[in-house]
Amino acid sequence: MEALFIVLLFAHFVGLMLIATAFLALLDMMPRSVPAEASALPTSSRYLTRLGHIGIVVSLVTGPLLIWVRYGGFEGINHWFWMKMLFLVVLIVGIVIAARSAGKLRRGDLGAASQVRLGRIIAVVSLFGVVFSAVMAFR
Repeated sequence: MEALFIVLLFAHFVGLMLIATAFLALLDMMPRSVPAEASALPTSSRYLTRLGHIGIVVSLVTGPLLIWVRYGGFEGINHWFWMKMLFLVVLIVGIVIAARSAGKLRRGDLGAASQVRLGRIIAVVSLFGVVFSAVMAFR
């Protein structure tokens, strides 16, 4: 079981790294001023978004498996773990805001650019909250 835990923990960290890499890069790619046309937006943002989504799926799958393998369930999990789950929900909300607004932006609604940036900021800040509360939960 210890080997399985190590593999799951490694995969979980890789998922978190994918999320951080994708959304930090996406945050930097968002232009401060709106381009004249939505087609001027970087096309690599779609690939980075997909990479971030893969990271979220990996983290969401491996997280509960880690708890189950190590502790046999969620009994006795401390408040920091539940704080981590709250930050995870906020992370997903930020991603949804960014994704829906990015779709509008690609269809030509240049006013959605500020919402894309806001969603990405929410996602990045909450990711730091996820990592911090995970460290506190399992120290």
